[in-house]
Amino acid sequence: MVRHPAVRRAAAALALAVAALVPIAVTAAPAAASGPARADGSWIPRTDIARSDLTQVPGKLAEPADDGPHPGSTTEWWYTHVMDPATRRTFIAMLFTDPVPTGVIFWYPEDGQKLVLPEPVLEVTAKDGPVVESSAGSLVYDRGRGAYRLRWHGLFAEADIWFDNALPGVTGGPIRYDGQTMYWTAPVATSRVNGWLRPPGSSARIDVSGWRGYHDHNWGDFNVLDQRYSGWEWGVSHEPDGTATLLGGVVKGDGTWQGVVGRVTPEETYGCMTEIELSDWRVSGLFSYPRTTALNCDSSLLATPEGLVGERPGISTSFHVVDPFILDVGLLALPESLGRTVPGSLGLIEHIRTLRARLPQS
Repeated sequence: MVRHPAVRRAAAALALAVAALVPIAVTAAPAAASGPARADGSWIPRTDIARSDLTQVPGKLAEPADDGPHPGSTTEWWYTHVMDPATRRTFIAMLFTDPVPTGVIFWYPEDGQKLVLPEPVLEVTAKDGPVVESSAGSLVYDRGRGAYRLRWHGLFAEADIWFDNALPGVTGGPIRYDGQTMYWTAPVATSRVNGWLRPPGSSARIDVSGWRGYHDHNWGDFNVLDQRYSGWEWGVSHEPDGTATLLGGVVKGDGTWQGVVGRVTPEETYGCMTEIELSDWRVSGLFSYPRTTALNCDSSLLATPEGLVGERPGISTSFHVVDPFILDVGLLALPESLGRTVPGSLGLIEHIRTLRARLPQS
């Protein structure tokens, strides 16, 4: 069962693009209708999926013990976000050990300009615990409290946030695609956070207690800018009853999707390798993206610390973009859009494609 990154998953390419530590400010991309995207009348092709591969990827229930460093990885990052269901304010913080030590934050205010900012770091270190530390901030699992703590003290933002009452996702992999190998873990699929945040451009702290929080971690022998594969689909939806729905998987170079939809409740975490259908297409610059991602499977498996066992009901759900936000660094288009599944939910959706997958094919 696969749980694929943020940026998740997406921001790995962003980390490379902003390694020079030049701040970036971006506004949400307009949701233009599909159609001719350039003055000469040529069409931007839909970045669709050709077929699904339902081969089961190894997985288990995610635990903090799975979240330590993996020396030898060509790419490795730790990702967190907190979201306010009432206002849709969102803060994302990421730390990379490879390919280069990097810190990145995103800030989506209630109104106004969305920001993506590289936080200067000289070194990012990780050890079992798990503990990830840098000059910009740290993410540490506190065994006494049974919760992760994000402390951020970067150039652009500060925070001290506990991810309390966390419900776990899955640890999975390897997933193998186009000469690459990736692993992931999501020990915090959803949580009710406690603490404060001083966002970019503000001198005042915001109380984030009661916001929803998420954390995952990806590693392996892969490169998000590799043009042999096509990209990935990823999403997290924090739902109003305290549960969560997860979406994630790889789109291989031939257009084949291999990924999962998962359900996370206080009682259990379960999911399935899934069929996927993308629809309601829009164009932003040289990039087409869907506003609806539909997922279906007839049955699913329960995630336990020992592995995937038993049988659970099938899943049928859809992720919907409610506020598109597109970054394009050339070799990769990086959507990190606000979205939802059920009414009252709030989450993030990614539809990531390499440059090769976005160009017309002969």
